[in-house]
Amino acid sequence: MSTTSDAIIVDADGSAMFRCRRCEVPLTERDFFDLGMRMPERGESRDEYYDAELLDEIVHERCVSALQAAG
Repeated sequence: MSTTSDAIIVDADGSAMFRCRRCEVPLTERDFFDLGMRMPERGESRDEYYDAELLDEIVHERCVSALQAAG
């Protein structure tokens, strides 16, 4: 049984916290699981998450695959 869902990860205001850099679609819990990434902690901002994980962007696994297939 999977504990991940297709719920969009939202910030304290209820807005999508993360969007794929390629397709701009909001990222879900399942996307984070597929990418092997931890979920943001309660109260952690997007910038804090990026700093903690040393990230500049997040891209769906399927968008990376599509880019590689096209290249």
